This record gives sequence, C-alpha cells and structure tokens, in this order.
Amino acid sequence: MVLLPNHIELYPDRDGLPSVAVTFDLTPSQVEAVLHGLRTVREARYALSQISTDDAIALREFTALIDVLADLSGRQGVGRVQMTVARLGVLRTALAEFASGEHLEREGDALQRPIILEVLDAVEEIHVRAVRAALDGALTPNP
Repeated sequence: MVLLPNHIELYPDRDGLPSVAVTFDLTPSQVEAVLHGLRTVREARYALSQISTDDAIALREFTALIDVLADLSGRQGVGRVQMTVARLGVLRTALAEFASGEHLEREGDALQRPIILEVLDAVEEIHVRAVRAALDGALTPNP
C-alpha cells in the first residue's frame, strides 16, 4: 500500500463548530492518474442529455475537484492538495467507481488503474480518519 503524506486539521468554523481540513501530497504520476480517473468517471456519469438539479450540483463539485488537481498537473515535484472531508469523500467515491471498471474502457485506463488503486487505498484510510475526527471533534494519531 502506498502511503500519502497527509495531515488532518481540526479547527472551529465561523460558528464555532468543529471543521476538518485534509491535506495530502500526490506525486506527478499520481496527479495524472487521478485526473484521468476523475475525468473518465465524470464523462460516464454525466454524459446525459438531461440531468437533475441534484446531478448538476454533484457535477459542479466534481468539476471543482478536477480543477484543483488540474492546477497541479504538469508540475514537477510533489503536489499538495487540501480539501474538506466532503470533497475527499467525492474523490474516494470517484476513484472507487473508476477502479470497479463499470465504464467503457478508454485509452490509458489500463495504465492508470494500478496507480489509482494505490491512491484509492490511501484515500480511503485518510477519509475514515477525517470522518472520525469530524464526528468526534478530536484527532486520532496517524497509524
């Protein structure tokens, strides 16, 4: 399993309620693989002539996630990503959907799938810890 260097921060929001920010690092090859997977899933999910209002909101969040990673694309060195627990959940779900292969296979999928599977394992572990921190209002140490 690949370990993604990460940090989970618990801080009070404007109303004094606990909020959680997740920061983790991706290598350039991981950024490219994750972008490929996200774009593939977005195309498979939202290539409809009509979508509901809920789908439009989900598509907006999905596209925002892609934009964050696209900003890191093509850079040298490690890319640092910060996101909310909710957006990390979107990433986790999308990577799992890509890994399941329930879409039409595209060029490059086979090459990117092993990298995506490694990132997915790490993201799942980070997401579990981040959700636990959000629910408990306290951080647990990294394993």
